[in-house]
Amino acid sequence: MNMIVSAKEHQAAEANKNAAILLEELNMEREREETKKAAAARKRDRKKLKKKERADKDKETTDDHS
Repeated sequence: MNMIVSAKEHQAAEANKNAAILLEELNMEREREETKKAAAARKRDRKKLKKKERADKDKETTDDHS
């Protein structure tokens, strides 16, 4: 009887360990996705800023010629 209880406890401990590993992997994956999204947002912002700066520069050049 003790062997059965011990085996069940061991099985439960292994299941808990595997569940913890899976949860950690999910957290790491979510963090990678968030980092990737943030990097893409920063890139979009830089692109918008450069576009605005070019438009402002073009406007200044056009205003100077008028």
